[in-house]
Amino acid sequence: MRLSGITCAVFLVLLVFPVQGGTGQNAVGAFCPVVARGEFAEGESPEVKFTAYLLGGWSGKVWLQDKAAASFVRGGEKYRFYNLTGELSVAVGDPPSAFGEEGDPCNETSAVFFAAPPKIKGGFVAVACTFNPLPRAPKLLSTEQQVYKDAAAAILREKGVARPDAHLTQVIRVDMEGDGSEEVLVSATHYAGGLNPKADSGDYSMVFLRRVANGKVVTRLIAGDFFPKAMKFGAPAEYRIGAILDLNGDGVMEIVLFGRYYEGDWIEAYQVDREEIVKIFYAGCGA
Repeated sequence: MRLSGITCAVFLVLLVFPVQGGTGQNAVGAFCPVVARGEFAEGESPEVKFTAYLLGGWSGKVWLQDKAAASFVRGGEKYRFYNLTGELSVAVGDPPSAFGEEGDPCNETSAVFFAAPPKIKGGFVAVACTFNPLPRAPKLLSTEQQVYKDAAAAILREKGVARPDAHLTQVIRVDMEGDGSEEVLVSATHYAGGLNPKADSGDYSMVFLRRVANGKVVTRLIAGDFFPKAMKFGAPAEYRIGAILDLNGDGVMEIVLFGRYYEGDWIEAYQVDREEIVKIFYAGCGA
């Protein structure tokens, strides 16, 4: 997603739809709020870094958007913090509030502040749930594996990039469904001039999934930004995999991505099944 440099934008989009109840405690129990802050906030002050976007939550039957979720979050919930390496820490969150002050472009963004934040580096996803959000641990693999470079190059050619430079930034293996078959998530980014308003020919950033379906390896694009031709003002986006967690207690893990462009950042999350990849959370802020 690219935002105009002259347009203040606050984006909080959450698709609300019924999902079959899971087997975890929260499938029929307490509300499970989800908050997150991207790794791109690492250089911010503690007050900003540990004010996390309220993405929404799981009611036991449906995903709820941030405003609906806020009415179930009273403050005092104990959140467990995660990234790709596992559980990081625990902290108690305040009641939801606006991310920015009155008149600020982020004023409509719902957020949860942690007055006593844990000492962690990088981005995080934090949940206040009764079930285990990390039923299976992701494995971080080498980004030099040719099979995944070839898969990235194939996507780039499909997007019109004639001479793809497959630069992988993350390769992660995990059994998302608990069926004994492991999936692989890959992020790849190449911006010749860095992340700024313009984009050079061949620039891109993407995240894709590799899995076995019906005995065949299938590659599915999750999110991406592609520039077959140079753009003077393209406002390119960068995507990274932030966490892979079970956010509703059904035993199947969701994918959380961190995104940014030159004037803002966002978090988005996806639910994956055999037939489709559905965006369930999208929240962030940019000028």
